[in-house]
Amino acid sequence: ILVFILSGCITPFDLKYDDNEFLLVVDGNITQKNTKHKLFLRRSLSIGSPRFSPVNEAEITLFDQLGNSEKYIEEGNGEYYISGNKINRYPGNTYYIEILLKNNKIYRSTPQIMPEVMRPERLDFKLEIMEEIYSLNNTIEKYYLNLYVSTPIKKNNTSFYFTWKMDHVFSFAEVACPQPPNPEGPPPTPKICYAKRNYTGEDIRIFSSEDLYGNMLENFMVATLEVKPLEEFFEKHFYNVAQHSITKEAYLYWETVKNVSKSTGSIFDIPPGPIKGNIYNINDPDERVLGFFEVSSVDTIRTYTFGHDLKPLAIDDPCFLG
Repeated sequence: ILVFILSGCITPFDLKYDDNEFLLVVDGNITQKNTKHKLFLRRSLSIGSPRFSPVNEAEITLFDQLGNSEKYIEEGNGEYYISGNKINRYPGNTYYIEILLKNNKIYRSTPQIMPEVMRPERLDFKLEIMEEIYSLNNTIEKYYLNLYVSTPIKKNNTSFYFTWKMDHVFSFAEVACPQPPNPEGPPPTPKICYAKRNYTGEDIRIFSSEDLYGNMLENFMVATLEVKPLEEFFEKHFYNVAQHSITKEAYLYWETVKNVSKSTGSIFDIPPGPIKGNIYNINDPDERVLGFFEVSSVDTIRTYTFGHDLKPLAIDDPCFLG
């Protein structure tokens, strides 16, 4: 009887899907800076296949409110860039993109007005020690360097919305340890080299000054960086924080992404459902499109540390380790 019941409850079926059915994923932004701005074009298959695959041979165009336009240049692997040679980008102007795929589908982003530049006034750092449990209730101390920005958040009673991006660079001397004696005179001056690290923190740092009365934001933590490996922090370590003034539409999008990531574990995890961005198919508005094309203004603030700035953490000279 049990065998009969189980066999009656199981209905075998073949799971089929259309390999050409995908969700377009757009990830790009422009600012007022005349630098190279990238845009990533991917497709996301819900079943089978990797999470994302590149979309190549697309024609992408940036437009402003006057009808001026500039084409993106394809680099391959779903990456495109625009240099800003043909269309000027200024706060107060309106911009949007149009994407033409090989299958003749056309997508657009909703027009966005580039916000005014808001310059941060100060970037501070603080070393913090955290105890983390790693096995059988044993704890280990980890050291984190937190970066805090202080910035104006309103101008002429206008609210601003922000997000922050950080990278860090450390310097080191290209010299052997220890330096061998030179009988012919002093040793040659070593080259100073620089290594860049992109910040890959999982938390999204956003802020809205809407419904706030003050005009200044003081000591808002915009990044946290584990001090590891220690030898990288012995010499000069530079921190570059780019403060983006974003549109309210972009703020609401990133707020949704942040809230969803709290329930799924990480902003890098696949969300339980698609988050609506600002890209749409002009002939099929009901088609689901993922991602966001962001129009922002940016200003960068910097600070730096030496090993002795991270007390009480003792960072030894790499030449004398052991």
